[in-house]
This record gives sequence, C-alpha cells and structure tokens, in this order.
Amino acid sequence: MGESERQDFERKKAAIDQYSQGSSFNDIERATTLSRQYVGYLLRRCTQIHSNGYPVGYFALLKGRHTVAVRRNSLDKIESGRALPGALQALFSKYPDLQETMYKLVVNKVPPESKRADYRLSWHHIHEIFLGQCNLLGIEPPSYPFCSGSQGRYALENWGRRMISEHQVSKSSSLNARAYDRYVGRGPPSRVFERVEVDGHALDINWTLEVPSLNGDGIIYCKISRLWLIALLEVRSGAAIGYSLSIGRNYNASDVTCAVQSSLVPWKPRQLTLSTISYKPGECLPNALMPELSYVCYDELWLDNAKSHLSDLFLTMLERTVNAVPVFGPKASPNVRPHIEMLFDLIEEAGIHCLPGTTGSHPKDPRKSGKNEERFILKLDVLLDLIDLLIVRYNTGIAPGTTISRNEVLKRAVMRETNIFRRVPQNKRELCTKYSIFEESQIGQDRGRPILRWKNARYDGPGLHSHSNLVGQRVLVMASQDLRKIEVVLLKDGSSLGELVVEKRWRDTPHTVFTRTALRSMMTNHGFVRHAADIPLAVRAHIEKEVVEKGRQQRLLARLLREQQSNSKVEMKSVSPDASTPPGISGELAKNNTSHSFSKHSEPDVLDALIDKLGTTYR
Repeated sequence: MGESERQDFERKKAAIDQYSQGSSFNDIERATTLSRQYVGYLLRRCTQIHSNGYPVGYFALLKGRHTVAVRRNSLDKIESGRALPGALQALFSKYPDLQETMYKLVVNKVPPESKRADYRLSWHHIHEIFLGQCNLLGIEPPSYPFCSGSQGRYALENWGRRMISEHQVSKSSSLNARAYDRYVGRGPPSRVFERVEVDGHALDINWTLEVPSLNGDGIIYCKISRLWLIALLEVRSGAAIGYSLSIGRNYNASDVTCAVQSSLVPWKPRQLTLSTISYKPGECLPNALMPELSYVCYDELWLDNAKSHLSDLFLTMLERTVNAVPVFGPKASPNVRPHIEMLFDLIEEAGIHCLPGTTGSHPKDPRKSGKNEERFILKLDVLLDLIDLLIVRYNTGIAPGTTISRNEVLKRAVMRETNIFRRVPQNKRELCTKYSIFEESQIGQDRGRPILRWKNARYDGPGLHSHSNLVGQRVLVMASQDLRKIEVVLLKDGSSLGELVVEKRWRDTPHTVFTRTALRSMMTNHGFVRHAADIPLAVRAHIEKEVVEKGRQQRLLARLLREQQSNSKVEMKSVSPDASTPPGISGELAKNNTSHSFSKHSEPDVLDALIDKLGTTYR
C-alpha cells in the first residue's frame, strides 16, 4: 500500500470511527473533509455482508476493492462516463479479442505481436499495453477505462492476479483445484476459535527406545523410525491448542480423539524426568492460561480425508463434545492447511533436526545421521517430555503480525469480551474428559444370562441383571482409552445400565482398542492363541519374543509399553550403536536426588542445550 493510499484509508477509517462514537456529520466533515453523503456511502459498504456471513468491515475502505461478488456486467457501463463495478468485465464481453490478448500478456507474459515471453513485465507496463490496445480498438474518453481516475489499473490488476491464481490451480490436479476454490476462497477467519486445523506428521527421527522386559531379561532395544505428532492449531492466533503422540506405522482415530480432548481439558505440566530442564514462565497450552480458555469449542475443524479422520469413532466423539463442523480436504495438500504445516516445520527445524539420530528433511540433508554416528537411546517418558517442551515453547513465540506471544493473543481475545465463545456445558465436561469412544452395540446372552460382547471381550455388571428382557436390545457404549470399564445406555429410552467391567483375563492390565486389534490379527495369522490369565501382558510377552528372536514388531512393542507403563523416572542417553552388545551409554546424569547436579566427569545433556536454543529459534 502506497503512502497516498494509506492516508486515504486512515481518513475514511477516522470518519467511520467518529460516527460510531456519536460525532455529528458536521464535526466529521470538519475533521476529515468527507461529506455526509460520502460517509453514508462508506457506512453502507462497511456493513455489507460478505460471503462468509460476516460484515465486510474496514476492508471496504481500501481503494479499488469491491464488496459485491455478483454483479450485472451490462454494456451500458462502458459508456456511462463513470467507473462502475463490473465495467472491465463488460469491456471484455464487448471486445473478446482484447480479453484474449490481455490474458496471454498477464498469464503467459507474451506481449501483443510477439511470440516470446517477457518475464520482466511489471503491472505498470501491462497497464500501458492495455491502454494502447484500447486506443487501437477506437475506445476514447469518456468511455471506460479512460473515465476512471486510475484509467482502469486497479480493476486490471485485480483481474490479472485472479487469472494468474486460477491458471496455477489449473496446472495441478482437478482435486486440488476444487480444494483451492473451496478453501482458499473462503478467506481467513475473523475471530479466534472460528477455525482450527488438525493433521498428523511423522517426525524425522531414527531413535532407539528402551523397553524393560517382562521376563526380567533386562532391557529390549526397539528402533523407532516413525513417531506421529497429531496437533490442533488455532488459525487466528497460530497457537497449538492440543496434541497427541502415536508410535506405529500410522496413527488411528483414537490418537486424533486424544488430541481433541487435550485441546479442551486444562493442560498440566509433566513431571520432567531430567533435572536439568524445566518449564519456563508462560509455557503451557492455552487452556491452562485461564479458566475461560478451557473447554472452548471451535466452529470449524479443517482436516484431510485420512481414514482416521473419517472414522465413526472420531466423528461421533467430535459431535458429542466440541460439536464443530468438520471441513474435509484432500490428502497431501499442505497449501490448503498452511498453518498446521508451519507448526510441523518449526518443530522439525528448531527441535528434531537439532538432535542426533534425525533422518533430516530429505535424503541428502547434511544433518542426517549416518550408521556409525551417535544416536539416542531413551525411555518413553523422556520422549514424551521432549515433545511436550517443544509444543509449549512454540506457543510462547511471537504470533505472526503481532508483537505478543501466541498464547497472549488468545488470552487478550477472551479478556476483551467482544465475542461469545461456545464452551462445553458444565454437565457434559465429565463425559468429555472421561469418555472418548461412543459406539452402538447389542446385548447378547451367555447360558441364558444377558452379556455384552464388545471389541472381542465380554462385559458384565449389575445393570444387566436389574432389568428384564435386555437380550437383543441396542445400547450405546461409552468408553475411555482404557477399555477395562465402560458405561452402557439403552437406546430405546436412554436409561443407564451403569458401569460394566470386562472379563477377568482382560481386567488387570491397562489396554486400548489397539491392543485388542493387534491380538485379533495375531489369532488370524495363527501367531498367538489367547489362553492366559492376563491377556494384555501375554500379548506383550509374545511381542517381546518376536523382537528378541526375529527383530520384528518393534514399533508394536513400543506402543504397548506406552499403554501399560507406569510413570517412572527415566533418563536420556547418547550412545554409539554396536553390532553385538547393547550400545555404551555416555553423558549419564548423576543420580543425586537432593542437588540434581551432574557428576564432575559427566558431559552436559544434549536435550538441555536444545531447549536453551529453542528460546530464540521459535521467535
């Protein structure tokens, strides 16, 4: 925006602000030199409703901006002697050869009477060629474009940029083109929590995870080359409002559900396992800043067509908690959801790529660790601490276009009280935090007694025996990530059957849907038969045997560890791999619980240096 355009905009904005404060038209005219009729015209433009359903606002005060998307391009506008909206389209309708010439000039950079492209053409040169072509067609004042103050330059430039954008989209696939029109054409959000983006990203790591053996055989080393980060990002402020991690080939609907839940429930700092690092003031997810930012619902949730996003498990949970509108887009289209991709890029460049054991962003990346270089061996708690620190430190960075942090943008938006934010009702918050799976099932029978078979296990409870004629009834099952206890509601009248407990062989060890799905796959492949007193532990023992003997199922074992582990103190080490024995450990922390200091001969921890480096990188 030039200096003259900026002054014109500020003069119009001052007139609108004075009118909203109750000033008279005479006072406004003395202060801004704008007449009463012109101020009324500006008010009508600013209060017009945009295609997104909100008023246009100050955008209508910019010079050369149109607020009405659909207009009649009558040929009478050319000879009206005024620059009316749609006059350029009417001119192109009357002279189609002129439109074809200007399209080649703008898009292909090919001037008239030339076959070679000139990529040095500026908009000033393009406008001069446009006026020259009008003169050749016999168009003279006061016809358009010569009746305009800019001689049609603003309209020509806007039309040209639109043609360039449409041409770039047409070069891609038809799916991406439709996505561009549907998403980018909607414009940015006008307020916070109007739009949230969610996606999963495979971190560029090649680390080794320590898994304690169930049989007392020491430590099992599992290579982790795929760690999925599922994050939710609020578009207006750019803040990460929730996340979850998944170890495996791909993430599933339960992982996305955990990420949505973390955006609602107030965040709590982790008990960090390394004494040399800690949370800095203000480092948290937004829902922990103030009570008004917890359990906030968002209007739109933008996501792609991944199977985990299309699953009934996730969509049902989304409807029953946040009640946001899912806006689906195509896979592998980062331009449709650029903000969440920016978050993943920052996490990679300022965090993961700074550590040994990274695979880099491409095969020739010099930061890529080789086979003979040092790599990390770490326990699961250290891995979770690292990701949590990276996420919360990202939120303390400066938000784009402001001078305050991303968390502070959301905090001030709530404190201003200019918008009414939807929040999860108080009576539904317990269900929101307690249950993440909502699924229909049917009550069966076992030896004449009613029983519920769900997810390859049997459930029983007093509620099944306090009602009559329950066999064959449809019920709604509500469960958390841990499937040992569920709550059942009859669909016909909404009466609750209370909590049901899983059969004894599933009851002792925490487990999720993933464990039962993996078990069913093993039974199908004749690799495991479930005859054990504790099936989840038996599954893990079977996987441990596969890892030790054949080196397979390492990611599966790491995921089972996360489901079953207790919150114990762990430490992170930098080691060099060896072919025969487990790698040696260097940089070990001194085990002093009172002073939490390093021993004199130990090296400083690499994670500590990384976290110190992030303070400036994220800003």
